[in-house]
Amino acid sequence: MRKNSQLLVFVLLFCISTLTASTTVVKGNASEFKGKELVLFTYSDYISNKKEQIGFTTIKQNGSYNFEFDATATKKVFLKIEDKTTSFFIQPGEVYNINLSFNKILNKSRIYDKQLSLNFSFPVPTELNQQIGKFNRKFDDFIAENRVLFEKRNHSIDPKIKSFKLKMLKESESSNSDFVKEYIKYSIASTQISLDVSYKISDSKNSKNIKANLYLEYLHEKPVLYHNPEYNTFYKAFFKGELKKLSLTVEGFDISKAINDKASYTALQKALRKYPFLMNDEAISYFMLKGLLEISNDKYFTKKNIITILNEIKTTSKHSEHKIIAANIIEKITKKKFGKGSAAPNFSLKDKDNEAISLASFKGKPVYINFWTNWSIPSQKEMKIMQMLHKKYKNKIHFVSICADNEFSKMTNFLAKNTAYKWTFLHIGNNSTILSDYQIATFPLYVLTDSDLQIVKYPAGRPGGTAERATEDNIERDFYNLTK
Repeated sequence: MRKNSQLLVFVLLFCISTLTASTTVVKGNASEFKGKELVLFTYSDYISNKKEQIGFTTIKQNGSYNFEFDATATKKVFLKIEDKTTSFFIQPGEVYNINLSFNKILNKSRIYDKQLSLNFSFPVPTELNQQIGKFNRKFDDFIAENRVLFEKRNHSIDPKIKSFKLKMLKESESSNSDFVKEYIKYSIASTQISLDVSYKISDSKNSKNIKANLYLEYLHEKPVLYHNPEYNTFYKAFFKGELKKLSLTVEGFDISKAINDKASYTALQKALRKYPFLMNDEAISYFMLKGLLEISNDKYFTKKNIITILNEIKTTSKHSEHKIIAANIIEKITKKKFGKGSAAPNFSLKDKDNEAISLASFKGKPVYINFWTNWSIPSQKEMKIMQMLHKKYKNKIHFVSICADNEFSKMTNFLAKNTAYKWTFLHIGNNSTILSDYQIATFPLYVLTDSDLQIVKYPAGRPGGTAERATEDNIERDFYNLTK
């Protein structure tokens, strides 16, 4: 009898686990990029916007790639090759056959946000991405057709939005996906919130599209959609700056007191419970998380106390999503890895002669490090200015350029064509962790250390700045201050 009971418990646990996490497959062909690295990632949450890597692979010589992973919810994911990205939506347990390519004409004006072209091998009209894509095309057309009215930023567009919304919601009734329905609803809601920021409540049937009415339509007694990007875009715009605004009113004095004097999650919960737009503990806590992140660097609030409250949410919240968000926010606002005086992450990489060179070997003089790639146009342009800086400061400062291209030959071929570049060039090789160690999100990126290899500036000023992304940092002033 006891064995049968144990077996029953095991079966139940197994069934629960298989219901909560299903193997999802993303595979396809990217023959233009054979041999290159492909990253699959998502956002851990839409409050902190922390990126979470799902998988990492090298595209095979026949162009194929494959990811298999456990998914527990419908969510937006991203595929990235070098500086090129695309996105789509996944559902747990589904298989996605996706072909990737790159259209130079469509990306002609893009410098830092190049887009991969995505094509589903076996598109089915009722599939999640096809439904969302169909709506997005109609939505883009609607915005383009009514651009003049939108630019007036008044309510002359209201009747057209209402008509479009009713039409889209009517069409979505046949959808087999609640995610799609909510995506459509909150995409349209975001256009409405951009038109008016007043909180005045009107009972008139002819009342304008004001904020209180939007709350009643889109947030009142509605669930929190943690993984729906359009819901969160609307939510963050709707409540932007709201926690601080409430704390500055006479009625909201207990909010600032709960943060600055008591450092208490319970006290802050109590202070927020009196507001009718925060109906329950889940709504209060989600609003609180967003607000605490917004005020984390505000001089009127004590950052240490904000972290204390977030730690309390991380450890005691009834909602697992809130624990994750709190942890992500804490990491975001306390990250001191690249603060002035922190140690630069060490590395050991191969130079053009295949000799291992470590960061530690440069100790004794300041080091100006840059991460670059052959495919980054700004990287190429700024090398010319680096050449002039090196001639001027080579006796006082080490210059180190780290190539992040996947093939060693790309660095050596580049140097063969640019023999005037005489400073140290290193290649990441198989040590791709250096990119995460230095939190490289774009190329080029520059880091300046002092003679003890401690961070002086991260990111450091770029050589001369650029017309596209001018920098206020004058790197030569920093060089002078380090070497005078």
